[in-house]
Amino acid sequence: MEGGSSEIRGICTLEDLKVELETSGVVIVHALPCQLTPPWFREHKDIIPHDALICVTAKGLYLPTQQLMGHAILDALDRAEQPLAFLSGPSFAEEIMKGNPTTLVVASDDLFQAVRIQRMMSNFKTIRVFTSDDPVGVQLGGALKNPLAVGAGMVAGMGFGTNTLSAVVVRASHELRQLAAAMGGNPRTIDGLAGIGDLMLTCFSSQSRNQRCGQRLMKGETVEDIQKEYTVEGIPTADVAIIYGDMCGLDLPIFRCVHALIHKKITPDEAVMSLMGRRSQYETKHSPKHSRKISFS
Repeated sequence: MEGGSSEIRGICTLEDLKVELETSGVVIVHALPCQLTPPWFREHKDIIPHDALICVTAKGLYLPTQQLMGHAILDALDRAEQPLAFLSGPSFAEEIMKGNPTTLVVASDDLFQAVRIQRMMSNFKTIRVFTSDDPVGVQLGGALKNPLAVGAGMVAGMGFGTNTLSAVVVRASHELRQLAAAMGGNPRTIDGLAGIGDLMLTCFSSQSRNQRCGQRLMKGETVEDIQKEYTVEGIPTADVAIIYGDMCGLDLPIFRCVHALIHKKITPDEAVMSLMGRRSQYETKHSPKHSRKISFS
């Protein structure tokens, strides 16, 4: 929490919460898991000031209602408006605690609210925070990278190497850009820390629970057994990604293959053939009329 004097007050107990929330200009940095976040706000809505800035660190969707976290929080508070910011980016907690240099992005509809979090969180040594005015894109990048990371683990579990994994990550980021744009976000956000940054982190590292889950699924373990050991946000989020894709009329072949493999609707060989056997197409179009002519004379 932060008071009007910009003093970081730190962690308080639930007994002290009501008193702390009466501080002028309070900032709530909320770090509960995704599925516990809206219920917490519903429980405490009567003591949360309407002008309190809520900074959400949970990267996921609220599954019972298939909502972005921001929408679910507003519904839980039973308010049409509340200052909200979303902190995201490639950041394993263990590495942050070790003091490894880490870059994040914080997004808010009101950019000055994002700047408040930026100034509070940046220490100019190990944490550098960028700002964004695209909370939809930042939320989608943080949430929908989870099923794609499960897919990256599947690639490793099938025995494929870096060629295949790199191809999956790049084409998956393209699908993520399409989905972000269709849902009202800025596709360029996906090119940044909350998109490709977080996607690379979770796809290339075995620290990622989603990535480990994908590997284990390809070795014959069941979703049920894996989720007895730890939470895997990418499993249920894959279902919502398909719903979003259908609502937006998008193909999303990698998302759909990951979803089908999770639910054992196709075999690994069929997934490979489905993706590699797609019709040939261009990667990007280059329009000469938009090119700048450079003179070397």
